Amino acid sequence: MSLKFDSIPNISELFLNYINDFDKLTRFYQFDYRSDEAFRECIELKKESYSNNKDFFRNDLTEILTEQNKILGSGPETFENIQLLNEKDTFAVVTGQQLGFISGPYYTILKSLNTIQLCEKLREKFPEYKFVPVFWLEADDHDFLEINNINIINKENELKNISYFEGGTEKEKYLAPTGSIVLDGFIENFINELENSFNQTDFSGRLFSDIRETYKEGADLKTAFGGFMNRLLNDKGLIFIDPTDIKIKKLLKTVFRKELSTFPSVCEKVIETSVELEENYTVQVKPKAINLFYIHEGNRYLIEPRDNNIFALKNSRTKFTSEELFETLESNPEKFSWNVVTRPICQDYLLPSIAYVGGPSEISYFGQFREVYKFFNLPMPVIYPRTSVTILEKKVIVFLEKYGLKFDEFFDERELSKKLIGKTLEFNAEEIFSEFKDELRALFYTYEKTLEKIDVNQTKSLTKRNEQFLESLNTAGEKFTDAQSKNSEVISGQLTKILLNVYPGNTLQERVLNICYFLNKYSYSIIDHIYEQSDISDFSHQLLDVNINRK
Repeated sequence: MSLKFDSIPNISELFLNYINDFDKLTRFYQFDYRSDEAFRECIELKKESYSNNKDFFRNDLTEILTEQNKILGSGPETFENIQLLNEKDTFAVVTGQQLGFISGPYYTILKSLNTIQLCEKLREKFPEYKFVPVFWLEADDHDFLEINNINIINKENELKNISYFEGGTEKEKYLAPTGSIVLDGFIENFINELENSFNQTDFSGRLFSDIRETYKEGADLKTAFGGFMNRLLNDKGLIFIDPTDIKIKKLLKTVFRKELSTFPSVCEKVIETSVELEENYTVQVKPKAINLFYIHEGNRYLIEPRDNNIFALKNSRTKFTSEELFETLESNPEKFSWNVVTRPICQDYLLPSIAYVGGPSEISYFGQFREVYKFFNLPMPVIYPRTSVTILEKKVIVFLEKYGLKFDEFFDERELSKKLIGKTLEFNAEEIFSEFKDELRALFYTYEKTLEKIDVNQTKSLTKRNEQFLESLNTAGEKFTDAQSKNSEVISGQLTKILLNVYPGNTLQERVLNICYFLNKYSYSIIDHIYEQSDISDFSHQLLDVNINRK
């Protein structure tokens, strides 16, 4: 089952055109994700460009990836894929994400699985080439408050948010790269709260064992995230890359140097493209004069140009001369970090990537970067829409069937509530009893007038009994009215719980709920179920029945 994105509220117009009318956007994207020929063209361009103007060889990269993935506990298939990257006919399908706690919203899982699925699809279409899935760990990002919490549905059927803070309290500012954050003892409080929020099931033991073994005191966030993801994916060959590694940063000096020495060229190119886009769409990214950060004393600051060849770190008193900054780049490249504009360039300079699997926001901002790719002499990868999924539990399916509803009716709670309550009020108990009593009074009156001609006293006695009966009808009517009101309340309560499950906070489930809710309830088989049942070629919102064979 699936539904078109047009029927879902708050989907950007650019993404809708990307899915439904790509021809309107060919100016902003180099390749059409729907075209096999476009994929082939991208592969040929990448084959030619990847070996040019590089300060490293494929085996330099694979040695680093081997070390990194050993630390993350990757499986044999991942290491086989890393070795394949040494070969000139091997290309990467890439995705990436911030280091969400316990994997973050479950669309992170979807992106990972889609990357693997797209590799499988490309191997079938282009058997002369090899394709490996790569996950870019966005560990230099410093927006800790975006990733330090998860949402689950607890055993009281309420949406619950659970947060982790170092030392147990929120800091005034977060400027450190999230990948460098080391978990302290308060992570156990976070895990205990999560565990106590769920009912214990046959699957709880494995889940919380894996969480405690990866998200443990002394572990940094990138290692915890990658280690937990590996346990979820069960060696499907996904290669993790930690770009914050000093060895990786050394390989990226060419990109950093060009951005520093040519600014504001990249900024101007993004602005020019954005002006075109803004004629019809809302743009995602506002570029900076220099699209790089600098890590100083453990914190991450935007590099800003000043007069007289001076560079400053935004919101700090630290300044460098141009000569000092370039000397630092040569000696300590790990101090430099990309922003949203230069991250794709770093990624596609470093990897032989021919496709990026992204969500609606990523697809939108990639549309601003085509000229940036040209500036760095890189082919833009195919930007492939990730699968969008809502997992339907049995109670949701039963609710839909019981009331004859379509899934897209959930997107308008007010109208749906009116519709459901209207069904319970199809027969109004109060009106029924009012009409019943009116008809009885008319009937009693007719017969009383006839009977009093026979015996007035007996008729008075009968009239009294009739009045008593009408009084008893009042009591019965009140009970029926109360029952009907309770039915409406029950339906309203059911609707609230169902909406909490499939459309929490008027947002798609995949963007809110953490996968732990499903893992605890249905086992790790839910991952394979999504992998097997989702269709990477279906560019609509897919509805997956949770009915699986539990393991």
